[in-house]
Amino acid sequence: MRLLHCALAMALLCVAVTGCGPMKPASPSMFFGNCITPPGRDPCDSDMDICQVFENVITQKFATAGACRTACNQAYNRLYYQGYQMTDCAYMLSRGSDLCEQECLRQYPSQK
Repeated sequence: MRLLHCALAMALLCVAVTGCGPMKPASPSMFFGNCITPPGRDPCDSDMDICQVFENVITQKFATAGACRTACNQAYNRLYYQGYQMTDCAYMLSRGSDLCEQECLRQYPSQK
């Protein structure tokens, strides 16, 4: 029983610290910073160019989260067909696209 109380207290503490509301949208510069700093080694020399494309998507206005996510996918496809996946940057395409879609969900939370 004591273990249950400790677990419940920890859960309440976590909720109090992190809050219960949806995550707020990131500023364009915060998005860009998160995009260009992947965890681990970074052999891609085009990460800034790639992240700029995705930042341009999240700074536009869309009618829905779905439209925003579609724009993220279109940006990914453009970059892919430009050959970035062949220059040690495939992980940056995936990272940028994932962060872009996450940002769409933050900007349009009621339209997931």
